[in-house]
Amino acid sequence: MPQHVVLTAIGADRPGLVEEVSEFVLERGGSIEDSRMANLRGQFAIMMLVAGTQETIETLTADLAALGSRSALHAQLTPALGRAEMGSPRLPFRLTGHALDQPGLVHEIANLLRGFDVNIESLGTTLEAAPVTGAPVFSMDLLIAVASETPLVKLREELARVCDSLNIDWQLQPL
Repeated sequence: MPQHVVLTAIGADRPGLVEEVSEFVLERGGSIEDSRMANLRGQFAIMMLVAGTQETIETLTADLAALGSRSALHAQLTPALGRAEMGSPRLPFRLTGHALDQPGLVHEIANLLRGFDVNIESLGTTLEAAPVTGAPVFSMDLLIAVASETPLVKLREELARVCDSLNIDWQLQPL
């Protein structure tokens, strides 16, 4: 049974970072099962779920400082939970929204979801200029996990209330 760790790394963006990190994992016997990577204004952030034997995980841990030195990345490993430890099954949904940019949009939505015990599995946001006016338009795309006992009607009502108050055009769809 493979073990899992989450490797996170961040540093100045440049060509070759993904190759260097993936080679580091491969050379030590690890397998990348899931990952997210992004350039955020010149800082490249990497998150990846790595599987391997206990020996692989120990080798990755022992050699992590070498990856940081060689690639100029701040890197760390965190043990990942097993499937049984992740809690009860939840229903997957996608929540999207678009609004004129204003402070607190992510916080307001995250606070509402927390109140309903909804887990945010993934969250991506962008800020772009509107086509005609050039006004900053905020977009968000969330993958969320809703407990089966959560009343979806109440969740939708509260989302409508909060999104209307913030002028967010939103949509919630089951996956």
